[in-house]
Amino acid sequence: MEGAIHGLQGIFEVIFIISIGFILSRKGWFDSSTSALLTKIVMKVALPFYMVVNMVRDFTHDSLVQIAPDLVLPFTSIFLAYFVGRLAAAVLHIRKDRQGIFITCFFIANTIFIGLPVNLALFGPKSVPSVMLYYMANTTMFWTLAVYHIVNDSTGGKHMPLFSVQTIKKVFSPPLEGFLIGLVLVMLDVKLPDFLVMSFQYVGNMATPLSLIVIGIEMSLISWKDIHWDRDIIGALCGRFLICPCCVLVLLPFIPITDMSAKVFTMQASMPAMTQMTVVAKSVGADVQYATEISFLSIALGLVVIPLYMAIVG
Repeated sequence: MEGAIHGLQGIFEVIFIISIGFILSRKGWFDSSTSALLTKIVMKVALPFYMVVNMVRDFTHDSLVQIAPDLVLPFTSIFLAYFVGRLAAAVLHIRKDRQGIFITCFFIANTIFIGLPVNLALFGPKSVPSVMLYYMANTTMFWTLAVYHIVNDSTGGKHMPLFSVQTIKKVFSPPLEGFLIGLVLVMLDVKLPDFLVMSFQYVGNMATPLSLIVIGIEMSLISWKDIHWDRDIIGALCGRFLICPCCVLVLLPFIPITDMSAKVFTMQASMPAMTQMTVVAKSVGADVQYATEISFLSIALGLVVIPLYMAIVG
């Protein structure tokens, strides 16, 4: 029981920070323009630095080369969950302007802010390399494929070609640029000065709390009586907590990995929705209310689902 509570500390932290945004918005401190400003700060300033510093701090050229083969299962399972999400969106007739967010819930998880403390509580520090493997695959897929589909939501369901100048301009966001810069620095074994690393870290650390405050502000603008537990919401939550971890389990017999990685990848795949999903939806003009509802409900359900997975996997 103590381990489960310790593992859930990430969820408690998330709910606490969201509540700050919610309460201050209800008190009149924040409004929709504040949410737009914080979204711009997160997308154009904090997240790019966050991406760079996470790469140069957590990886080296040799470690990336060494772990590269173990990236096969995370990428493959995420791709599988993505295709199941697309199929589910078609079968359930999800609204065209919500399909990107719906599909994203199937294959993208909150792997660091919630996933890391959960895995540390379950498996200890030896789980960190496997946590970072899934994080790299998850981050790459979010800032490319997921963002592409969320951008499509903002066009009213008129799908942009996957490979076009327009798509590149929309998807090649500052956070993705930061991730690629960090990857290049690591592969070239370039060491940034300590003062730059610390400065990037200070600025980058704003990304998650500001994203959660944005969720809190957007929650305060929603009439929760109007939330309907329809197929749009139930389907997305089933994708997040059932389909994504099942995709890992289905592939385990075919892609050999260590026992530790098998457990960590399963746990990572069962985490709540990625908090940046709401920020991206807000920044590109997609259905931010739907993204906010899914983000918060997945976090709330995580209080029940995560201890269940911890008991099964642990």
